[in-house]
Amino acid sequence: MEPAIPGPDGFLLSPNDPLHAAHVRLNDYLLAEEQRNPTFIPFDVAIWRKLPKRQLVDQIRAVLERLAWLDQHDAELENAHLARLRLATLLRVLYRNKIPYTELDLRILLDLTTPLLGRIAPFGPVELVMEYLKTNDLTPELCRTLRNFQANLREEMSISQASMQSLRQQVHMLLWLDEWEQLDPTRCWSECVRRDFRTMTGDRRVNWRALLKHLRGNAPVRMPAGWARQAEPRLSAVGVEDFKEQMRTWFAPFRSGEPLPLSVAGSHVLKGLIWFSAVARDEAIKECALWLLDVKWKQKRNTEKAMVALMEFGFSKEDLGARKLIRPQPHDPMPRLIEKMRQAVCLHPANHIHIDEDGEKIIIQGQLHFYRLFRSTGRIERVTDNAVLELNFPSIPDSFRLIIRRECDSQQQLDHRAYMLMNDAVFGCYFAVK
Repeated sequence: MEPAIPGPDGFLLSPNDPLHAAHVRLNDYLLAEEQRNPTFIPFDVAIWRKLPKRQLVDQIRAVLERLAWLDQHDAELENAHLARLRLATLLRVLYRNKIPYTELDLRILLDLTTPLLGRIAPFGPVELVMEYLKTNDLTPELCRTLRNFQANLREEMSISQASMQSLRQQVHMLLWLDEWEQLDPTRCWSECVRRDFRTMTGDRRVNWRALLKHLRGNAPVRMPAGWARQAEPRLSAVGVEDFKEQMRTWFAPFRSGEPLPLSVAGSHVLKGLIWFSAVARDEAIKECALWLLDVKWKQKRNTEKAMVALMEFGFSKEDLGARKLIRPQPHDPMPRLIEKMRQAVCLHPANHIHIDEDGEKIIIQGQLHFYRLFRSTGRIERVTDNAVLELNFPSIPDSFRLIIRRECDSQQQLDHRAYMLMNDAVFGCYFAVK
């Protein structure tokens, strides 16, 4: 048996590995990235865009498997974070290639991504599922895989709060389309839509599925013209009369006076149905849609994104605010936001870090606790309970590792730890009791 050969990142590549060719390309890539000066030489994506479909799928799998291996061997490899950052960059490039993926491909990529959600950004596989859904349907297996992915999403690995919110909304809507999940009327008003859809058969079911698949979890406030153009043939296939009857049935509870439950996904469903009502240009359907003005919701937090859909019927935000259907917008939020930023992260070290007379001990006032940091040893003590803390290095994101080292062996590393402790409301999660 031929021996396994270590790559530039330490990964042991077996000649019998089914993804051997893809891993060889990764070895070449990592070696080239070590030698590339990004200031003068741009990242060349041409080679990755030319990969045939099957090789591209294998390449993504190889990147995800390599990332998992680097995570498992993080404590043994000094520069594992550098390899992970380079592989994460490549992964984003590979996901941009538009090719048809099979249902099995998607499940494999989601399953490989899920254990890495605490280490890499979650974007990529969900977008592939959204693209797949344009010409295909969900399966029970793919829905189970998506639920597992959803359960493991980590906020700290998002590019921004807005991007993570958009991703979560997309997943919520994908799983609302799960035709095999047990219904729960107490969960959301929209369960009646799912219930009635499941009773449909033949072409009617096919046409309604296409219409419901057009609902979006990450749609903007106003209905885009492109969305409306694509909605028209779907609504035509269902038929205006059938759509009208279903709207009367589904929206009838809005006039009951009883508070109704509304989930995150349900708010997107409601918004999409209002948009379809606007596309229909039918007075009777519009009348049904306006029953929404009389609805009472149990949960207030999910209602606004649905209520603003009524703007498609000429209502302004001021009108909706006067009816208390949406929250009034603050007149000038900027000063309040700036003050919050100051309180959260813009602390001045001179006011919160003090050095004792002999210069050995640094007293740090954090947002939650006081700390003692010893210059000579890097020892950290929490004053509140005298607990000795240490940096929980495995929890440090790879991007932080470009400046934070495992050992506190320099003034710079002391300064970094002092800053993190000073902002312990943000960075306290990266320390553990020794």
